[in-house]
Amino acid sequence: MKTLLFNGKIWIGKNYFASSVGFDSETGKIIFVGKGKADDKNIYSDAVDLKGKLVLPAFTDGHCHLFKGALVNSEVNLRYSSTQKDFAGTINDYKNKLTKGDWIVGGYFSEANFTEDITINKDFIDNICSDVPVVLFRTDIHSLVCNSLALEKVDLQNHLCEFTNDEVIRDKNNNLTGELKEKGMYFVIGALPKITIEEKKEILKKQIHKLHSLGITSVTDISWREDLDVYKALLEDNNLNLKINSVIPFEEIDSVNDYKKEFAEYKPFIRFGALKAFYDGSLSSHTALFFDNYKGTDKNGIRTEQVTSGKLKELAYKIDLAGCQLVIHVIGDLAVSEALDLIEEIRNTNPLWDRRVRLEHIQHVQEKDLYRFKMLDVISSVQPAHLYFDARVATQSIQNPETTHVFKKLIDDGNRVCFGTDFPVVTENPFDTIHSAMTREAVGYPDGFNTAMCLDLVTCLEAYTINNACASYEENTKGSIREDKYADLIVVDRDIFSISAKDIKNAVVETTFINGRIVYSV
Repeated sequence: MKTLLFNGKIWIGKNYFASSVGFDSETGKIIFVGKGKADDKNIYSDAVDLKGKLVLPAFTDGHCHLFKGALVNSEVNLRYSSTQKDFAGTINDYKNKLTKGDWIVGGYFSEANFTEDITINKDFIDNICSDVPVVLFRTDIHSLVCNSLALEKVDLQNHLCEFTNDEVIRDKNNNLTGELKEKGMYFVIGALPKITIEEKKEILKKQIHKLHSLGITSVTDISWREDLDVYKALLEDNNLNLKINSVIPFEEIDSVNDYKKEFAEYKPFIRFGALKAFYDGSLSSHTALFFDNYKGTDKNGIRTEQVTSGKLKELAYKIDLAGCQLVIHVIGDLAVSEALDLIEEIRNTNPLWDRRVRLEHIQHVQEKDLYRFKMLDVISSVQPAHLYFDARVATQSIQNPETTHVFKKLIDDGNRVCFGTDFPVVTENPFDTIHSAMTREAVGYPDGFNTAMCLDLVTCLEAYTINNACASYEENTKGSIREDKYADLIVVDRDIFSISAKDIKNAVVETTFINGRIVYSV
């Protein structure tokens, strides 16, 4: 079916607008962009008068954990809990809905929200709930805290020799606090009760519907094999309706071609070719790697085991030689600097090609390293909404908080910056992310943190659309409203170009199209 949207405000890039866009749901492509109703409006079986409404390219979340996020949205939610009463009330309400044998998993709490002197450890959780295993993640998903029963259930005591003191935390008396970070956290995750594939499919379908309601039709997903099994099950049912750029772990370089063959029939809904590794940890867990020590400590964060063993570097060379895209998690300024060193080495050693290396997060960058992003043609994949928590934590924890979220400096130097959420670390809503990037509002900073780094709307929209398409080598097929690109479009209830930055977060998506077909409508 051919559809024409006319009498609208259709953003086609920068400060340019058309009034009409026509597309064909059979090919999935845009066939007309311009003024009026097109030369021959009779070719359209459906013509919709937008009555001045705004049309944007659909959003791409440039960095998320899709299935993990879907699970999180089905778990206990402590994201905005600020008092002991909040924790107790939410955990007990969730507990009352459990069936026998269930665990309480979720949380995603942030100390930046706390208005009381609270320490989240096993004793704190035991005082709220001791008869059901409880596992609560910190919002950055680089650490978690278990109650005593959960520690017993996962049999941690018999595996302590496998972890460092930075991964399994003890108090001054050498007793376990219940907190586990990085490798220790993944040990607990691996021991959690399993759910069936049918349950997973229903959880994911609900999440995809939510993404559509927020105008998201594509994601760059940090994928594990078990995630891919769920995606494949929905693809086989013709129920995925989301375009996934799947980023798999560095260690799976030898499996890339196998994945491409396995999922070949499902193009353009899933693609492979990018691989990710962790260089350091996170700010709030004090595992992000900095030049200077954290305030009041003799530690400056961690390099992951993959880095210290030399495996990350070895695999990075192999991945680049194979013509696959490097994606490296870096949070602290030293991690950023060392990752740039590695990229420079690879560029100087391996053959020239369109490698588009991505650095994920880059939350803290020293002034001396900013120019290197352009020199090395590095893509910066960032999550502006993290600043809501990061501003206070950075101010309290690190020596140079002014290095926090300085994406504007990169953009002003001509670098490509992409927006995502790291969902479920923060909400999936793109308008929340745009609001954060434009205002830099944060806990403790209602008027904005380092507002010289605020971005304009067009820059934010580009970071959420065409820049994300470029980052996954898809700029010729999506990311902007152009003829012969996929008709992935959204209709918004207000003109965000004519309202304040503070009001943008209230924008609502009325209709979402994927390949010219409606997948969401109010």
